[in-house]
Amino acid sequence: MTERKGSPGRVSPADLIDRARRASLFYRAAYEGTDPNSVRLPGAAMDELVQGLVAGVHDELCQIVPYTTAGRPADPFSRAMFRQLARRATVRRMYLVPGEDVGTGEIDQQLAEDREHDLDAVMVPVFIAGELPLVPMTDMWLIDGQVVVRQEVGGDGIASWVVSGHSEEVIQARLLWDRLMSRSCLPDRGRPRRPGPELTRWLLQSANMLYAMAPMSCRPSHLDKTGCSWYHQSWQYLRLFDMVSSPQWHAEFYTRQLAEAVRRGARRILISGTADYTLLAFLLEAVRSEVGVIPADLDVHVLDMCQTPLLACDWYAKQVGTRVQVHQADVTSPDAIAQLVKDGRFDLVLADAFLTRFNRVSADTVIGSWSALLNPGGSVITTVRLHPGNEWPKDDEEQDGRHRVLDLVDDFELRFRERATGWRGLLSVELDDLADAARRYATRMASHDLGDADEVRAAFSRGGFQVSNSDVEAVEGELVRTQYLRLRVDLPCDSGGIGG
Repeated sequence: MTERKGSPGRVSPADLIDRARRASLFYRAAYEGTDPNSVRLPGAAMDELVQGLVAGVHDELCQIVPYTTAGRPADPFSRAMFRQLARRATVRRMYLVPGEDVGTGEIDQQLAEDREHDLDAVMVPVFIAGELPLVPMTDMWLIDGQVVVRQEVGGDGIASWVVSGHSEEVIQARLLWDRLMSRSCLPDRGRPRRPGPELTRWLLQSANMLYAMAPMSCRPSHLDKTGCSWYHQSWQYLRLFDMVSSPQWHAEFYTRQLAEAVRRGARRILISGTADYTLLAFLLEAVRSEVGVIPADLDVHVLDMCQTPLLACDWYAKQVGTRVQVHQADVTSPDAIAQLVKDGRFDLVLADAFLTRFNRVSADTVIGSWSALLNPGGSVITTVRLHPGNEWPKDDEEQDGRHRVLDLVDDFELRFRERATGWRGLLSVELDDLADAARRYATRMASHDLGDADEVRAAFSRGGFQVSNSDVEAVEGELVRTQYLRLRVDLPCDSGGIGG
């Protein structure tokens, strides 16, 4: 074949190999960097890393080991190296679990084995005292208080190791260690506990289920007349990282009001509109705390236009050994209300941040439906977003240091990525896909302005209710800090119902 005019001459095999070698060197330089105080190694270099670093420990090795790592059997080489080190230096190991009911059985076994071989090991739940899960669920070591070793998971899911002697990283690692260790030192009786049910275990199981199911089971609803899969698909992942409005934002209110309602005799209860099973979990916890068990006469119903949250409630009820009756219907439909009350009216209606799914005219209809569903003396316990209380960031300042960018959707996605990045090992969906879903949620989520607290209370008064408990509280909100009205309203009782 004749060589084309002007084309380069044929390259020898040796030259091609040399070019490939240079490309490899360029890649290694880009991968490892040129920082003299830091080096990056591929995950496959684990044995060499353990052997080299363990041999260099003088006084102390502190390890943070997340649940996902702890749940895998440690390889015999690393296990032997750390046990050998424990004979001449202090090896302190902290196992992170997402919540107090997640993976504790497996960790208890690991703790016993570690202590048998002179390792100082403790377990720390990440979700306690209402803190956000901002602790990275990846491995980290602190060697002699001078060098940090941490695992990173790239966008392709491939793990690598970074070894750094930078003083800033060492200080941050020590602060993280001390903050987490202070939790492990709290006695069980004195440990601060968030009010409300511990749902981390269940969220980690069901978030992926709803993510996969929503495109098939969602339908047009009050939230979106074209379909709400964009909402239910991402909601539990956003809920896990405290990014969306949920009953947990009002945990003390719901815990107190539900316990009181149960004491007053509420047994036939309707949850009207729900994103998932969180409100159901609050109710069941209140019943157990007041009665001791789930009583045989407890009759819980869940009403929603979309099948997805109904399936979620049914799933959760089965997991905790009880049952609920679900109704896929429209709360604004007189026929649906008539069908619901055929077997009797309810003692209590629950709804969380549901009323602002409707404009003012339709919200009056919903309040009227709730009135028709209740026995005399029955109650509604709910929260309502107050749009006049939204605190929008100004162009020339950050809002409490929260917003780094003024586009609120960009900011929402950024916060989600920051909170979820260190938890990749516990998430069943790729981070980029979840971030896209979070962005869709922030873009499409809409809420109607029903006025200030007095206007909302007046709407319930027009519906025949008497306000028994009412307070306004500001929470972090989804896009901006937001005020919510927390309400318990009662129907007048003139026939000895549960309020009599």
